[in-house]
Amino acid sequence: MLLGWLPWFFHGPIPEKFNVLYINGSLAVWAFYTARMWIGTLVGLAVWPRAWWVRGPLAGLFMMLPVGFISLATPGCGPPCCGWNLTTGAGVGLGVAALARVLTGRSGPLD
Repeated sequence: MLLGWLPWFFHGPIPEKFNVLYINGSLAVWAFYTARMWIGTLVGLAVWPRAWWVRGPLAGLFMMLPVGFISLATPGCGPPCCGWNLTTGAGVGLGVAALARVLTGRSGPLD
């Protein structure tokens, strides 16, 4: 869950960016952080692919893709923001999977 907050230290999504579009910015920002926090759950529950170093980034990409569409729909953000959201999601997923591998010595839930 801590890794899900990592982007906040660098840039994070900014509620005001959504408020000017008459979208509840605070709620939109929570969507991004909630998706990032769910990455670890998906990494822990997924059994495919078996390689932890592939499963982690894929889980991050899958969890961040829906909120990435919010970035695509935001004027002034678009594809660069979506790309960074997917990149941070994949990085968080890789970090969670690596941490789980180091702590448990297992590649996944079936090992």
